[in-house]
Amino acid sequence: MSQTTADDRFNIEVLKLMIQLAWSDGRLDARESGLIQGVARSWNVPESEFAALKKLLAHGGTPPAPDLALLRDRPDEVFEAVRALIASDGELRAEEKELIEELRVILGQES
Repeated sequence: MSQTTADDRFNIEVLKLMIQLAWSDGRLDARESGLIQGVARSWNVPESEFAALKKLLAHGGTPPAPDLALLRDRPDEVFEAVRALIASDGELRAEEKELIEELRVILGQES
């Protein structure tokens, strides 16, 4: 069994953030779900790690909070994922915008 790498841990935290952002408006668009699952596959996130997150995508529920301290080290990559998620359904709702602004402050990417 392979060990989870630092990149795996970072990618898992980005996925958690993407799920949290996608659910912030109280709904999950099929395009958002598809993007998140595609990203997980392309990043080779271990299936054991992604299984619980996939359950959230399928059934809803409160997404786990991402480790923002870990994400702070690579903010450009985090916001690249955020932009891809927003583009997936072409909508930026007020709740999503608010969460993104909070994230900018936390990750030191104030606009």
